[in-house]
Amino acid sequence: MFKKYFLNDIFNLSLEIKPWDIIFIYWDLASWKTTFSKHIINNLLWIKQDVISPTYTYYNKYWKNIYHFDLYRLNNYDEFFAIGWEEILDNSENISIIEWPEIIKPYFKPNIEIYLRKTKNELEREIGIVYN
Repeated sequence: MFKKYFLNDIFNLSLEIKPWDIIFIYWDLASWKTTFSKHIINNLLWIKQDVISPTYTYYNKYWKNIYHFDLYRLNNYDEFFAIGWEEILDNSENISIIEWPEIIKPYFKPNIEIYLRKTKNELEREIGIVYN
């Protein structure tokens, strides 16, 4: 399931992404989750915009229907629900890329799950991609 990639190699990865896809990106701090999100937004979805981590804003919106979430600072699903983000994930025109999705996993099924693992080499990661 996992394959090793160097930082520059991840930009050669392709994914089959379509409207209403929910993409979960898992693993620990500094494992290239945001770097991989940038690759998806800029290269696979052809959105030429500066992509930054939404850690403090919780999400960034790109173009008219691309959402990049970082749920690291949320404590539970009730916080997610109270902010009203279910509407974004339920909209069939949106594509949602979600870092730290563990608190919403019981409520939303991703179409694509991406797992990133650190290796001993700082410029390398093991990446697993699962289509559901």
